[in-house]
Parts: sequence; structure tokens; C-alpha cells
Amino acid sequence: MAKKRGQERSRRMRSRRVGGDAVVIPIDHEASAAISHQKLLFREHFGREPGPEDPLFFDPASATPQFLSGESQEKVWKVLLQAAGDCGIDPAIVYAMNKTGRIVTDDNVQFLTDVELQEWNDAVDEYNQKIESGEIQ
Repeated sequence: MAKKRGQERSRRMRSRRVGGDAVVIPIDHEASAAISHQKLLFREHFGREPGPEDPLFFDPASATPQFLSGESQEKVWKVLLQAAGDCGIDPAIVYAMNKTGRIVTDDNVQFLTDVELQEWNDAVDEYNQKIESGEIQ
């Protein structure tokens, strides 16, 4: 399972409000660059800065800021799962990603609730049990 790293990378801090409480989420340079790129795409597509209620990951086919449709999200997720398998990620991890709808890493494991982490670990164990029983080859 994912463990906390002894050596931390430099991170920017982002926060969001949930029910009046601020939640601070550290992000690394790559995540910050991805967010900046999405903001640039938003500005290019809609001709303005994204507002607090606008989706950062939006439907590019829409004339107004809209979240990706459920169908589009599912397509993106399937491509992601395929890419994960193709690049050699442990099949138990890909199985757990598919089963839980999460991507758990050393960098984000501390943000999961105990229930979410247990669900992830159960999915990894389930995959390994299916391999041992010959249900999956």
C-alpha cells in the first residue's frame, strides 16, 4: 500500500471551502501546471476567466461552461484505465481503480477517509484472491 514519503517535494497549497470549513490540499508543480493549462483552455474557449462556480474540466463541445457529461467522463475513465494497464501499472491497482473510481497514490493516500482506504485495500485484495483462485488470469 502507499506509504508516506520521507522526503517531501515542494508543494503549493490550495484550499477550498466545504460547508464553511477550509480544506487545504497540497499540490505539486505538475498539478499546478495542469490547473494553469486548464484555466488557459477555459479562457481560450469562453473568452473569460473561470469563476468559482465554473467547471475547470469542462465540456469543450458546449458553448457555456458545463461539466463533462457522464458519458464523456466514462470514456475518459476507460481511456485512463487502458493507459494504466498498457504502461505496466500493477493489474491489482488498475482493478482497484476501476472498482473504486479512485486513483490512490503515495501523494494522496493521506486525504482518504478510513472507509475509502479500506475500500481501496479490499479491492486490491479481491483482485489478488481472484488471481489465486484462477478466476482471473
